Amino acid sequence: MSAPSTESPPDRPVKKSGGWKSWLPKVILTLLGLVLAYFIFSYMATNFGGFEQGVQSAFSMPLIWTVAAIAAAIFAIAVYPLTAIAAIPHLGYVPAFVDRQGGFAIATTIPFGGGPIAVGMQYAILARYGVSQRLAAAAVAADALWTYLMTFGAPGVALTLLWIFERRAVTGDSCGAIPCETLDIIVLIAGVICLVSMAGVAFVLRSRSNAQRVGEFAQGLVGAVFRFIKRTPPDVVDSVVGFNDTAAEMVGKRWLPITLTNLLAQLAPMLVIIAALRGVGAESITVLEIFAAFSVALLLTTVPLAPGGAGTVDAALIGMLVAFGADFDQAVAADVIWRAFCFLPQMVLGWLAVGYFGIRQRLARRTATPQ
Repeated sequence: MSAPSTESPPDRPVKKSGGWKSWLPKVILTLLGLVLAYFIFSYMATNFGGFEQGVQSAFSMPLIWTVAAIAAAIFAIAVYPLTAIAAIPHLGYVPAFVDRQGGFAIATTIPFGGGPIAVGMQYAILARYGVSQRLAAAAVAADALWTYLMTFGAPGVALTLLWIFERRAVTGDSCGAIPCETLDIIVLIAGVICLVSMAGVAFVLRSRSNAQRVGEFAQGLVGAVFRFIKRTPPDVVDSVVGFNDTAAEMVGKRWLPITLTNLLAQLAPMLVIIAALRGVGAESITVLEIFAAFSVALLLTTVPLAPGGAGTVDAALIGMLVAFGADFDQAVAADVIWRAFCFLPQMVLGWLAVGYFGIRQRLARRTATPQ
């Protein structure tokens, strides 16, 4: 998606923004998110018990299942960069790895404002490896869009498949710290958002005039919100039309590999949870039930209350697994293994990728600077 124009009319002074005042609300919200995560874990430990036993179970699995969980985690991390290659076929694996893992680390670690920073970093990384600005914008926009659609669409698909093939639904009085009825409402709302978004995206990609109309409609809604909070609204029209200009051709030609690789990248971490549950003896819970639990948990990553969705995501995953028949300590073990074997290593590798890119940039500048 192309960035809104930042040029100011020559007769108006450019007002500098930023500073500690712009970061203070984000810091406060992040701290509140961490406090909320603490209370969620405290609630779960108090009302379910067995939290310590779950952690112990996670690291006392049979060797074969530990190896299986590690192998699944390596696979999940390895396939994640393929989404960039699907959008930009001539891009090598190493540049794709730096691009995608670096973006993941920044967006995940910084709860508020991490997304825009990650996008800017991805543009810089792709430019460093010779990708044109137009192609980079199209690739980043398409990847973000597919991730968004799958995150909101997967829970509804999972629960629908679960009902069709196993005649099952979420049961129980409570899914962790969240009532099951609340999760049903969340999934329903997410499904509606996904369907509306898919229709809107198809309409925008169809023609530039459609993009203009959608942008003008959205500009009115966004403008009303920003006027209420007394802030200058972004240029939504330019962004939507820019998305059509940059992404329409790519999506038209590359939609199948983009879809398949994003689907693989989204679902591969679930293999770690499957191996973990089997390793701690949770044999009764099915793959479809695990898919439903994992997809609902990922949905809560869109609420950036704490780094990595700590607390909310874990509560949803553990609660859903319990609702589907796993013991609480088994569900805790699966969550701990997913975090320890897959999520945290990917975050660390992402920051190493960011550091690698930074070193390469510094060396390139030194080489380019005459001595």
